[in-house]
Amino acid sequence: MDRVHKGYLQHNDISPGNVLLHFPEDKVSEVYIGVCDWGLASRVCETTPSRYSYPSDEARTAAFKERGSFVAPELWYTYGKPNSETSLETLRKRHLYTQAADAYSVGVVANMIWKDEDDFDLFKDTAGKARFAVALKELTNPDPKSRSTLRLVHATLTAPPYNFQIPECCYRKHI
Repeated sequence: MDRVHKGYLQHNDISPGNVLLHFPEDKVSEVYIGVCDWGLASRVCETTPSRYSYPSDEARTAAFKERGSFVAPELWYTYGKPNSETSLETLRKRHLYTQAADAYSVGVVANMIWKDEDDFDLFKDTAGKARFAVALKELTNPDPKSRSTLRLVHATLTAPPYNFQIPECCYRKHI
């Protein structure tokens, strides 16, 4: 997702159903991660990174109802109000849709995978696990202004000596 954000895009619908995991039989310690269902994705304007293009209000509202626990708190609060303030235009004006919302969703999904799957062990040492736990906590900070970016988390996880490698085949060459 860091690469997606660098390409001035955001997914807007990260949930377990949209994350694909592949465990190659010949490489026991590797996992390939992919993201699907780009129907609600939006493009960040390159000249004004805080402004986005959006899918329809109906599509986004339906996604929120289905994916409540994976939606960033700042968005759920706005959509949860049963009044005129819930319109998509209001969200646009307030710039609540940011890449921080994607980061929150990635953190919730990663936390679910990490805690629920005993066999999913990316780190063999305690220090690596602690570093990953801190990264997840920073991604799921309820305050979007204090939330860590995916770029920072990626840099933390790939820094020596842990060097968690994301295989190049997981990236699209052109966004």
